[in-house]
Amino acid sequence: MDRLVIPVNDSIAVIWKSASAEQKAQIVTVFCWLIEHEQWQNVTSDSFANLLDNISDKAIMNGLTPELLEEILHES
Repeated sequence: MDRLVIPVNDSIAVIWKSASAEQKAQIVTVFCWLIEHEQWQNVTSDSFANLLDNISDKAIMNGLTPELLEEILHES
């Protein structure tokens, strides 16, 4: 497996450093899925918004509620 270095702003770096190994793994999984399922050279803000809407719809269909999301985001 190759490693990528992606420049991010300071606040993202702080959040990443404080994330658990499981949270980091989930973020990497989502990132990889996004890259594998999109033609990134053709991405527009509208197509990205549609992708996020689709992900949100699927999450809701699978039982994710705003309360559960908030709980997941604040796990330590």
